[in-house]
Amino acid sequence: MALARHRATDPDHRLGVLVVNPGGPGESGVNFTFGARWVFSLGILARFDIVGFDPRGVGLSQPVRCSSDLLFGGPTSYPSSSAEFESLREHNRQLHEDCVQHSGPIVRHVSTDDVVRDVDALREALGEHKISFYGLSYGTVIGQRYAERHGGNVRAMLLDSLVDRALDAHAFVAASARAAADSFEQWKLWNTSTSESPLWGLDLDAFWDRLLERASRGELVTPGDQSSPITVHDLSSTLTAAAYGPDWAEFSSWVRDVDEGGVADAMESRRRVSDVSLSAAALTTVTCADRDFRARTFTEYKALTREAQRISPRTAGSVRGNEALTSCLGLPDADTPQHVGVMDTEVPTLLLNSKHDPATSYENAASVRRQQVLGTVLVTYEGAGHGVYDRTECTRQIGDAYLLSLTVPLDGSACPATKP
Repeated sequence: MALARHRATDPDHRLGVLVVNPGGPGESGVNFTFGARWVFSLGILARFDIVGFDPRGVGLSQPVRCSSDLLFGGPTSYPSSSAEFESLREHNRQLHEDCVQHSGPIVRHVSTDDVVRDVDALREALGEHKISFYGLSYGTVIGQRYAERHGGNVRAMLLDSLVDRALDAHAFVAASARAAADSFEQWKLWNTSTSESPLWGLDLDAFWDRLLERASRGELVTPGDQSSPITVHDLSSTLTAAAYGPDWAEFSSWVRDVDEGGVADAMESRRRVSDVSLSAAALTTVTCADRDFRARTFTEYKALTREAQRISPRTAGSVRGNEALTSCLGLPDADTPQHVGVMDTEVPTLLLNSKHDPATSYENAASVRRQQVLGTVLVTYEGAGHGVYDRTECTRQIGDAYLLSLTVPLDGSACPATKP
């Protein structure tokens, strides 16, 4: 297991180890730790050894490897017929066998339960009776499961941008669609309240609907690359990517360029990089080990996607919801399907979430809070974006007080939004 440590800058007043994981799944905790000085406050850096790890199958920890042609090729992930659905299932089965061939047995042992055992082995290897833990996004799944299985070994646990492990396929797809619809409304709100917007003064509903119609007819192309069409799902996924920041000015410029056939810009470059993320193999392998979201038949798939499109027609449902239904087709059943346990820690776990998060929607955090009413408190950032701890002075102060002095904030506390 690959590790990185940022040693406490005030070792005489060291509080212990803060184990960190940035989620994904597939993101490198080692790289996250190299950047710890840009994430955590000086107080946290002074009092904790920040220890990041690459979970098994990720980064430098025996990564899952697959053929790029299979990983990024294959049939459409939006099947419109039973034949296309079965073609995708067969492609995924071949991809899984390819990953096993290139990676070995690790492919069958990358579930979150496997990782949780590794985290406790890490605690023992560090010689720590208890650890503090910061998990972001899918890192909150590791944190939740660790608090269920090894709660007595937790000093403090801060979970930032929550994944709800209780959701079945229908609930996940619906929640993802609601998050996509909310991101669209947040983008509209920014444009109508920001005179510097490239789309200032436009009827954005009509403008966006026209883009969707053009995309469905194959009339939209990538700025600067006339041979690369932009689909309805490309528009939706790029909106969701922009909502992580949120980076509404950049997205609005990109949308204007797409409409006008302009030159490529930073948003387009980032979209291309995101499409070939090196963590893609780990993301699919881990989520398929953890989640039993497989649509069993084309009829079931169509019913779920039809509901998602009803919830959020302007984003065609959500890319995240569709990936959950299709990426694991043809693969073995999940090792540890999603379920709820009891997070049993001495100090309540601090949950942080944005009110308008495109990836881990606020309803996820509220649901986790209801499930763990005795062991958690929830603090809300009233604005938009993915990731809360280092977003504002208010969110950082609450997180720091909790980690440094175990000061548990009042459940239901909130931090005001700042302008994107």
